[in-house]
Amino acid sequence: MAKEIRNGYGAKASSSSKYILAGIFSAIAVFIYYFWAVPYRAALSYREQLQLFQTTDTYFNSLAGRPGGPATYIGEFLTQFFNDFRIGAAVMCGLMTLFLLICYLVNRKFAPSIPRFTNLSLSLLPFFSMFLFFGNPDVTLTFMIAIIVSAAGTYLFTIADFNRRNAAGKYQPICNKTTRCAITYLLMIAGTSLLYWLAGPASVIFTLTTTAYIYTDREASFLYKAIYATVAVGCLAANIYAWSCILTYPIGYQLTGIGYMMIPDMVYTGQIIVAALCVVVPVLAAVFARMPQKAIAPTLAAVEILAVIFFYPKSYDRTTYRLIDYDYMVRANNWKGILDYSDKHDPDLPLSVSATNLAAGMTGQLDCRAFDYRQHGAEGLIPPFVKETLSSWTTGEIFFQLGMINSAQRFYFEGMEAIPNYNKSGRAIKRLAETAIIRGEYSLAKKYLAILENTIFYKKWAQRNLDLLNNPEAVDKHPLYGSMRKKMIDEDYLFSEGELDKTLGQLYLKDSGNNLAKQYLILYPLLQRDLNKFAQYMGVVAETQPSYNPLLAQQALAFISMKNGQPIPKNIVPQAVEQSLRNFAQAWTSKNPSLLEPYRRTLFHYLLSQE
Repeated sequence: MAKEIRNGYGAKASSSSKYILAGIFSAIAVFIYYFWAVPYRAALSYREQLQLFQTTDTYFNSLAGRPGGPATYIGEFLTQFFNDFRIGAAVMCGLMTLFLLICYLVNRKFAPSIPRFTNLSLSLLPFFSMFLFFGNPDVTLTFMIAIIVSAAGTYLFTIADFNRRNAAGKYQPICNKTTRCAITYLLMIAGTSLLYWLAGPASVIFTLTTTAYIYTDREASFLYKAIYATVAVGCLAANIYAWSCILTYPIGYQLTGIGYMMIPDMVYTGQIIVAALCVVVPVLAAVFARMPQKAIAPTLAAVEILAVIFFYPKSYDRTTYRLIDYDYMVRANNWKGILDYSDKHDPDLPLSVSATNLAAGMTGQLDCRAFDYRQHGAEGLIPPFVKETLSSWTTGEIFFQLGMINSAQRFYFEGMEAIPNYNKSGRAIKRLAETAIIRGEYSLAKKYLAILENTIFYKKWAQRNLDLLNNPEAVDKHPLYGSMRKKMIDEDYLFSEGELDKTLGQLYLKDSGNNLAKQYLILYPLLQRDLNKFAQYMGVVAETQPSYNPLLAQQALAFISMKNGQPIPKNIVPQAVEQSLRNFAQAWTSKNPSLLEPYRRTLFHYLLSQE
């Protein structure tokens, strides 16, 4: 009777632990979804825009003919869904949870007797390492797919069962040792070859973990284990050599994983740690299964939590992700969002400053609020060309919104060509198609649109624009293309980056309703601290818009008047602006930092300082 009661309580406890375990898995899945759907949604857009998955046989064949190509194909197929952050977060949630589950199942095969919570604590080691490693925006989904495929291959190898239950309920071998050995080697060789094609060098996880699994077999002799290890490593090496004879890629690319990272031949420490933990953790599970269990799970959990807290700021670098956030909002033309973001996080890098200036200009606030934020001279208004993707696209967007369509086309194209792994970009090709339509180059536009027709998320947009091109009059009436044609300078010419103000002047003279060009024209000489040019350009604007008198113009006129010892014109400069200038002058001459601090974000301070 007592035995039955104990068995009953044991079953109840086991059932309870299953529910708790399921709850923990569910909580982790919810956290991962929230993480990518809310604070880090911009990182999903960042990864999506640096590739262009196409639903063609040619595209599949171009990837299938290399080791890890299928993982790249699956990874890029899933990455395209990052275009919608809700679907993208669900994809990340599903993959990360699947990875954790596979690690848990492999550990259980290595140590069937290990308690569930100890197993979960161990499984969280590779899971957290993957989570932290994905803080590097250069990591592609191909890497995660390759790791999952390799770990899943390991699990399938470990569940190969050579026993069956007899009539007495006992397990007996279904074949002799020779046959069992032959099947094991056949599974290993076939698995290694298949996984190396599917996942690339991540298949080393399969080779090392299955070898460790063989070593846990107490019935196998040491000689058998040694021979298996030698053959397994040799089989992997043979696959690497065979593919190196076929591929046009350098051997270094093949060993680091083609497509694992945005930078092709780089090996990151995190990449090695994730793969190593997938091998080491199952072995630890077998070791821990023979130890007292009371303190293992809580100790592991505490260590993991502390490690995540320590490495999280290093993995998800705040500066990097703020730039990604700005790029995400520029892409979405979310001008109000950019200004709200800049009010919370003071922009201090050229890309973030130029994005903030663009947002202020698009909302008609640049000529009043420019110095509410830190400025980086004229380069912070329109950055010079740098062969880097995000910077080029931000500058390209500035040119596009100004109406400098030729320059926008150049910068978007150069930004796409600067993608480290030579991928194409759906975002860039879409904008290139638009610039071609605006310029009337319909044949070029059709080539870009034909590419986008082979995608899932850009297909309908491409088809609508192809239909539009059949009616040139409709293009002129289009709300975007028609308005841009009115802004665009007719002449196709190259300009000096040091003379952008002249181009801005031409844009304004072409269309005095181009409010962004007007604000940029007024601010540009102020950022260069050239008050003579400012007076000249302000005079040009005043001829067409006599009532235009923004705050920056009032402050500049007051500053010029005081500098030249002339009275400040009270009919143009309000009393509040004049008083602010006088207060600043007293603070400046006092050399007292505390008195000067309130004026550090003003035009007056900018004109006198060299910060």
